Amino acid sequence: EGGLCGGPQERKCCKEATQGKVYERCEFARELVDLHGFDFGTLGNWVCLAQHESSYNTAATNDNTNGSRDYGIFQINDNYWCDANVGAGADCGMTCTSFLDSVLADDVTCAKIIYNRHGFEAWYGWINNCKNTNVEDYVSDCF
Repeated sequence: EGGLCGGPQERKCCKEATQGKVYERCEFARELVDLHGFDFGTLGNWVCLAQHESSYNTAATNDNTNGSRDYGIFQINDNYWCDANVGAGADCGMTCTSFLDSVLADDVTCAKIIYNRHGFEAWYGWINNCKNTNVEDYVSDCF
């Protein structure tokens, strides 16, 4: 009965809300490759997606017209993928607020679950801005 910050994960979320980060484009691309094992074949799509979903801001949120909310650099939706309430839930098994800090590991884990299930088509930011474009332009000068 420790309340919102009672357990280890919840304690982590307490500080996350104030520790978001806005990445530079190439900094984000390099972190995805170097720390999270993304391959170059899809990297341009991920960087384009993050640019148009959150402007590389890990603390970004968006309230959708259907009453759901998107969280973090990949704008992960609380109707399907994360639990907006205390505790973990939904398909990624994580709290939504965990996506708002500067640590990308949990965001990446959930984004890969979404991608493996639906591809980039799960993100309107990708559909509207990256699909059928030369997404390599987002990363070609980063390495």
